[in-house]
Amino acid sequence: MPWTRNRLWKLACLLVLSILTPGPAAAVEPVEVAATVGRYSILDEDKGVEGGWELRFAPRRLWLHPKWLPAVTPLAGAMATAKGALYVYGGFGLDLPLGQGWDLRPNWGAGLFYNDGDRDLGGPVEFRSAVELSKRVSARLRLGFTFYHLSNGGLFKRNPGSESLVLTVAARP
Repeated sequence: MPWTRNRLWKLACLLVLSILTPGPAAAVEPVEVAATVGRYSILDEDKGVEGGWELRFAPRRLWLHPKWLPAVTPLAGAMATAKGALYVYGGFGLDLPLGQGWDLRPNWGAGLFYNDGDRDLGGPVEFRSAVELSKRVSARLRLGFTFYHLSNGGLFKRNPGSESLVLTVAARP
């Protein structure tokens, strides 16, 4: 089956809704809050500065979740650039411990992008794929770097994409 724009849009909506659908009351409260600051469009000439935040919820198993796959961590966040772009997203990630306090966190999401004079990414629906490498510095604090890519996945005629590298500080309440 070919991946049409309509099917990708429905899949993105289904993923975001299934992840953000409340489960037990404890699963709705964030277990970690992350703040980010760094460079936007790092692989292009029109580099910029960005800042953002992310709420990470308790890991859980989704319906039709394979037993061999670790529980996923639902997340919601936002990013804004100094030139006026805004991206709000929801998604999920995997927590993969590397040992000695190091963690690798691949994550994926979908969201809405608003361009106000910054880089045009082709349309309002953008997908985010990221990887975070972080080190736990205390029981409640983690420091790391996140590299992520924004793209509309070919939903629109224009699809330049954008890459960012940000410093991430995550804290448990």
